[in-house]
Amino acid sequence: MKKIEINEGCFGHDVLINDESLFTHEFDNRSPEKISGLQTSLILKLDEIKDSLDMMDWVAIAEIIASRSNEYEMNEDESKDYDKCDQCGNYGYTLVYNKKDETNI
Repeated sequence: MKKIEINEGCFGHDVLINDESLFTHEFDNRSPEKISGLQTSLILKLDEIKDSLDMMDWVAIAEIIASRSNEYEMNEDESKDYDKCDQCGNYGYTLVYNKKDETNI
């Protein structure tokens, strides 16, 4: 992967890998396999740099997986917001996602 371009325009966000867009539209002549290959190259690059990711990167990745996957559902009972911390002044939260019962998938 020689070039990654990230942009936003009239039609929303886009990512280009080596000048090939991940965005597809009704007049796109590229095969689904071509787009999938571009997406896979980006995911594989993420795997290559995992040792340099910080905790906010891991939070973002976990949020994407938990919110986009059909395998997990939020556990409202265990998820909670915390009051302002006396030590640091920040508000905290816990979001808990449980894997769905295999019979529900």
